[in-house]
Amino acid sequence: MSKSEQDEMIAGMVAQLSDRLANEGGTATDWARLISSYGVLDDTDAARAVWVEARDVFGADEAAMQVLTEAARSAGVLE
Repeated sequence: MSKSEQDEMIAGMVAQLSDRLANEGGTATDWARLISSYGVLDDTDAARAVWVEARDVFGADEAAMQVLTEAARSAGVLE
């Protein structure tokens, strides 16, 4: 599989996760996976947008916010 084919496959999987979270919701771990995935794809704008939305959804849950904050840091959204 070529690099471009791999990138396309990964982008498709990330899009599926994004769609699922948008339509069905998910756990903080799912949201963190999406943030991290955008970081791997070097799409910090998308990672930041998901981070902002995740804070709205999970802001009152301290444990969830720890998971999400770590994902945001690894994605380059937070310092």
